[in-house]
Amino acid sequence: MSDRILLKGNSKLLKPIITQLMATHQLLENLDIEATGGGRDSEMLPGRRYHPHIKLYFKQDSDFNPRVEQPKGRGQNRKRGTLTFRIMNETTETISKGELTNIANRIKSIFGDNGGYVWVKGKELYCYADWDKGYQLQILAKTKNQAADLVTKVLSLQNHSPVWKYFTRTENSVELEAYPETPQTQMILGEQVTLAKVRPLVDVRFIYAEATIHKLVPPVILYDRRGKKPKALVS
Repeated sequence: MSDRILLKGNSKLLKPIITQLMATHQLLENLDIEATGGGRDSEMLPGRRYHPHIKLYFKQDSDFNPRVEQPKGRGQNRKRGTLTFRIMNETTETISKGELTNIANRIKSIFGDNGGYVWVKGKELYCYADWDKGYQLQILAKTKNQAADLVTKVLSLQNHSPVWKYFTRTENSVELEAYPETPQTQMILGEQVTLAKVRPLVDVRFIYAEATIHKLVPPVILYDRRGKKPKALVS
């Protein structure tokens, strides 16, 4: 049987379908899908790698789920989340430090104020795919409204408004069985080991943002809410 899937139709309508297929493929492989955008886009559309890649990083607070209450073994590290998008009207050669500073200021205002935006992660997977504008977001959330709010905030960083026909939900018919909240265990090397939860119900807080520009190493730190990363464009 061929491992190729052929789709025919309007490219704008096919893009969210392709995103769903990618997410479904990951589900079948039993992978925990983080909320990322553009993880595989450079493979599918090589030219996209030349557009600046903005990455927002989130991390669970230490007091959200104290380590003393967690079972011993694996899965004790604080959970993380990542959201990314591309600036499609700029390239490696045209992007300026001034434009990156403008985006950094918006990130600080939208995600950095009031102690940092808290992303409430859940077991439902929502996708927002508008590739022409640089978005291929996959968001784990508890509700549709929470995911939609996060999409709106990310798009506002480029003064974009959501086109909701690109917003979809990928559903597992038995989510509680596929992603149980009760810690699972497995016998490994003769010991009972507690496994990390898949799609845990957890809150992660915005910590910093960076821009990856093709052939420029290291990434440009846009804003760090904690002030730990040096040379951030905005403090």
